[in-house]
Amino acid sequence: MDYLLDRYFFANLPFEVSPETRKDIGQRALTMVQWADWFCKYENPLKLVENNPYFLGAELLFVFLSFLTFAHAYRHGGRYLYAWIAVTIYAFNVESLALSVPDLNVSWHAQGVLTFFGMRVPLYALFGIHQMFVYTSYVLVRRMRLPWWAEGPAAGLSAVMLLIPYRILGTKMLWWTWHDTDPTIKERMFWVPWSSLYFYAACVCSFVWLLRFSRHLLLEQEYDWMKFPREIICAFLAGVLSFWLGTVQFSLLYYPLHGFFGVHSEITTILFFAFYALLVFIADRNNSDVESRNGVRFWFDELSCAIALEYIFLMVLVVIGDPLNIVSEGLHQPIGPCKEMESVHTPAGIVLQREKYLCATRYDEKYFDFHCVPNGIPKQQDDGTGVLLPLEYYALCGTDFKNRAEYITVIWSCCILFGIFFYQMAACSGSTPMDPIKIRRRTPRSTASRTPEKRTVNVPTNITKDDPLFREPLISAKTDHLTTPIVCRNIVKKGEVQEEDEEEIQVIGTVKKVPSRRKQIEVPSSTRVLRSRSYQAN
Repeated sequence: MDYLLDRYFFANLPFEVSPETRKDIGQRALTMVQWADWFCKYENPLKLVENNPYFLGAELLFVFLSFLTFAHAYRHGGRYLYAWIAVTIYAFNVESLALSVPDLNVSWHAQGVLTFFGMRVPLYALFGIHQMFVYTSYVLVRRMRLPWWAEGPAAGLSAVMLLIPYRILGTKMLWWTWHDTDPTIKERMFWVPWSSLYFYAACVCSFVWLLRFSRHLLLEQEYDWMKFPREIICAFLAGVLSFWLGTVQFSLLYYPLHGFFGVHSEITTILFFAFYALLVFIADRNNSDVESRNGVRFWFDELSCAIALEYIFLMVLVVIGDPLNIVSEGLHQPIGPCKEMESVHTPAGIVLQREKYLCATRYDEKYFDFHCVPNGIPKQQDDGTGVLLPLEYYALCGTDFKNRAEYITVIWSCCILFGIFFYQMAACSGSTPMDPIKIRRRTPRSTASRTPEKRTVNVPTNITKDDPLFREPLISAKTDHLTTPIVCRNIVKKGEVQEEDEEEIQVIGTVKKVPSRRKQIEVPSSTRVLRSRSYQAN
């Protein structure tokens, strides 16, 4: 850094810089470079194509799906755009909490083309999966016109239907790895923790509830663009607090049954989903809103396209994918001393124990091994005093399918069955509900008469909905005679022909169309314009 500054920066300055100042500037520049390197890390795409091409394809796909959700939000505008912003805030909040709270550090993403926050969060985790799962579920559930107490559970279940095949196949393809001995995620299905599905549904449900509740408190039913600070506050509250409200839902059922009574995580998760499904079923069966079952002719919009692309990608990948040749090089659970324990504090007040490091010679993660590493298991580095440092950056190797047909059956069944569910929500429910928009009208100014022959007294008037074209005659207090305000139409003398474009005159709720060429016709007394006495005398 000092050489670069001396060669390309200080040498081109028109004045001399003292050595102390140069050293201080060099330290600040080095700190800035280190911070930028921590914030965003670039990986050569060719390296990803060689090591894990399926992950690169998934990353590109989900970034594109996130763009589709944004296109839907932008096209509808209003509060849908703020809902998309709220989902993005939720994505940043969830991914950053896993880094800042040690008890939540239970998974490690694979390295993408752009990886943020110390090489822990790839781009598609910030702008991809959460927009795809949460925003899509939020919009499709809104079409069902459910009450608030069922809207959240319906969104949670919908998000899980999008999440399950992605989790199963992503774990097998080493798109991320899980903590080996954490008791909360110990019980799994195809190496996917049951508790992760439970927790994600609870967070999405909480997100929908918080967004709706905050808008109910801070906003009106009509959308007013001038109140965008309140809209941002509602989006921020939903994005930040949904994780913690989801933790409360998770703690109410999971920790009492699993922590105190030893009930399997599979049972608690299925019981939680069944409770959500019951709420949705009751609400849908008693839904009196006719708009909820009207059906939509042009239902295949951006969100339906996104769901179809995700499911097709996963269905094809499970058939042609070869996890045995996958190499995931990056940050994983640190390799360190075996049987070194650490405490994990749960929201329910239970203190659990887990191994702090991955024991490379004894672990229970069958979806990876070290067969592709040239020298076998990666070695820890010595700090110079004989103490081995934990190894965080190393390479993992994928393992082959023990029964590919089983994976194909599960992935294809999930995609087809869940796709039918989403078809019913998209095509057989109502259209996407739009909030009424508050329209602010400007009060037109009265203008002075520019025609001398009219000889009328200008009276300031405002055009209202009750009097769209003319105003009632006014009585002048000074001359005690009738005066007439200026109207927005040329006055045609008797016998003259007026040439103008066809115009519409609104009279007490009805609309008359006046031909473009016409003679002066008799105006009904209800809409007749009375002239002043001076005008009649002339």
